[in-house]
Amino acid sequence: MAIGVVPGSSTAHNNNDSESESCKPSKTWQNLKDTRMSNFLLKHIVSVLICALGLMMILITIFIIILSVRDNTTSKSTNVAAEDSMLVDDSGMNKPKLPGKVKLVSRLEWAAQPPVEPATPLHTSVPYVIIHHTQTENCSSQAQCVLQVRFIQTYHIESRGWWDIGYNFLVGGNGEAYDGRGWKSEGAHTSGYNAQSIGIAFIGTFDRYKPPERQIRACKLLIAKGVELGYIKKDYKLLTPRQLQTTKSPGDALYEELKTWEHWAESP
Repeated sequence: MAIGVVPGSSTAHNNNDSESESCKPSKTWQNLKDTRMSNFLLKHIVSVLICALGLMMILITIFIIILSVRDNTTSKSTNVAAEDSMLVDDSGMNKPKLPGKVKLVSRLEWAAQPPVEPATPLHTSVPYVIIHHTQTENCSSQAQCVLQVRFIQTYHIESRGWWDIGYNFLVGGNGEAYDGRGWKSEGAHTSGYNAQSIGIAFIGTFDRYKPPERQIRACKLLIAKGVELGYIKKDYKLLTPRQLQTTKSPGDALYEELKTWEHWAESP
C-alpha cells in the first residue's frame, strides 16, 4: 500500500521552504551588487569633482587674461594721454605733465580678507612717512600686484601673527596704490613709530635697481594726497626703516632715490 503525504504535513512545509530559499538571491551576490554600485557612484563623483576643478581653473585663467588685457589697454591709454599733454617750458624743452592723482585700489578690489581684530585708530596728522620695500617679486600689472598684495597680507597674518597687512598703503609697479590699513588705522611696519607715521611699501625688491618712474610718481602723489586730506603734516619727515631699526629696507637703490625727495630727513 502506497504511503501518501498528508496535506499540511511537515514534509510539505519543508519542500516549500526549500523552494522559497532557492528563489532568494544569495548574500554574496547582493554584496557584489552593492560593491559595484558604490564603485560606480564613487567614479561618477570623482569625475564630477575633476570637471568642476577644471572649469574653475579655466575661469581663473580667463579672469587673469581679462585683467591683463585691461591693464595693457589702460597703460596704452595712459601713454597716449601723456603724449597729448606734453608741455613746452621756457627753455624750449618738451616736458611731460604729470597726472594730479593716483588710482587707489580698495581692499574690496584686491579681495582682502577681514582683519583678525580691529586696528588701533591712528591719531593724525602724523609727522612721519616711512618708506619700505616688500622684498617680494616686482609687479607691472594689476593682476600681478593684486596677487602680491594678497600674498603679503597672508604672510603678515599667518606667519607674523599680525591682525592684518602691516602697511598703511602699498604702491605697485603698474603705477597704482593699494589700500592696506588706510589713513585712519595704526600700521605694523616700524616698531616704535607705527603710532606716528604712515607706512608705504613699494611692491618689489630694490637692492640693485630703483623702481620704475610710474611707481615713484604713485608714491609721491599718494603722500601729497595724505597731506591734502590732513592725515600727514605739511612739514612731515620722510624716513626709511634702516634709519630706525636693523634692516636693509627699502633696498640700496630705492634708499638712494629717496634721498633726493623734498622731505627727506637724515634722522627723526
